[in-house]
Amino acid sequence: MRIADRPFAIAALLALIVSVLPTRIVGGVLVDVSGVVTALLNPPAHVLQLVREWLRPPQHDRGPDDPVMRELLRERDTYRSQWHAARQEVLELERKLEQAGAIRRADPSGAWRLVDAAVGMSTPAAGQGIVQLMTGTALGVAAGDVAIVRGDLLAGRIGPAPDRLTSTLVPIGHPGLGRIDASIVIDEQGQGRRMPVQLEAIGSGRLACDVVLDGGVKPGMLVRLRDASWPKGAQGMVLGTVLEVARKDQQPLRGRAIILPAIDVLTLAEVTIKATGQSVDQGSPSR
Repeated sequence: MRIADRPFAIAALLALIVSVLPTRIVGGVLVDVSGVVTALLNPPAHVLQLVREWLRPPQHDRGPDDPVMRELLRERDTYRSQWHAARQEVLELERKLEQAGAIRRADPSGAWRLVDAAVGMSTPAAGQGIVQLMTGTALGVAAGDVAIVRGDLLAGRIGPAPDRLTSTLVPIGHPGLGRIDASIVIDEQGQGRRMPVQLEAIGSGRLACDVVLDGGVKPGMLVRLRDASWPKGAQGMVLGTVLEVARKDQQPLRGRAIILPAIDVLTLAEVTIKATGQSVDQGSPSR
């Protein structure tokens, strides 16, 4: 067998010879050989880098004052704000659909119209806590209609003599609503046991009622409307929750429950009114 037929053996023999030779003899030769091999193995990276920068200049070369950069940033901010606005609108529509479904399930009679009303500023002349709503008789809103939030949370009732475009909302916990017959839900999931009570406003937007101490009333229990003087479609809706129960000094066997309304109207931007009146605008939308 010829030596040329065994290249691996030849390479190994040359490497062995080079390794034992003095550096002053083979150093220059090895440097020249390594340069040639490196040039053959490495791609022309520098040339390709120049081409890439020519086709697509680096962004850092364009400062914030560059017209192209300013236009790109403006378009980015515009489309971003439009996306957030559309997303917020979708969430609001989903909330309204969910609320409408909950209202219809609670009162399937349909003897009402749902009217969305923006909450305006409070009206000191009408009484503390009473707020103005940006809707009125033009959309069928009548005195005594109930305002609700999130399906079955009562916010209050429409005050007397609403105008064509505005009305007032008397919130739950206001003395202007008088005494309210209600039920404290003792057992929501089981037998549905409830304790009838009569609520009265005690100031600071809160209500109170007398309860039997051993009747099972505890903080956190729901209080639902049970008053024949209120619209039929509002019966069973949530007025608030039991905040605390204390013993009465004059009657040791009875207690006094403090009720916190479910909704603070001063924090709302919009309520839904179950309008029972006839709209005077034939073209006005309804739900």
